[in-house]
Amino acid sequence: MATIEMQRVFRLGATDLPDPDPNAAPAAVLEHYATQYPQLRYGKVEEHGSEGDRLVYVLKEAQFKANG
Repeated sequence: MATIEMQRVFRLGATDLPDPDPNAAPAAVLEHYATQYPQLRYGKVEEHGSEGDRLVYVLKEAQFKANG
């Protein structure tokens, strides 16, 4: 039986970003991309599922609410 290595991809909107470090936790990848995309600074990462041989994670921007 052959094993298939899943490639991780991080999706921000319609853009698929490559995995900068396959050994890093998804939260660490979010911190990495937050330096390039400031809207991710207080965001979160969610596992979306698999698409073919890719494991897709969605990077979500922080949602701020007005007090009132």
